[in-house]
Amino acid sequence: MSDAKVIEDKYRALMGRLDEATLRLWAAVEARSLARGGVSTVAKATGLSRTTIYAGLKELESTMRPLASILPITVGDTGKPRIRAKGGGRKRLIRFPEKHDQFDAL
Repeated sequence: MSDAKVIEDKYRALMGRLDEATLRLWAAVEARSLARGGVSTVAKATGLSRTTIYAGLKELESTMRPLASILPITVGDTGKPRIRAKGGGRKRLIRFPEKHDQFDAL
């Protein structure tokens, strides 16, 4: 079994269970274990961008800081753990209740 196939199988098993920060660190560890060409191999096997994997490698190199400072988990108003910074991610869809009937007519 090739390295790419093994990494792809691991990625499929983990992608629904890990948040994006932890998945980025996992991909960086896999790339580092393959040495030369590891970032490209992991990127092809997982579909993650090389930039994301390099960001994970940079985070791994900064192990002088505690893990809690590398993974910015805070609790928002919902009580769920927050991985992205406030304002990060997709923007909410702005709804226009007064236009709702006009949109339905289209």
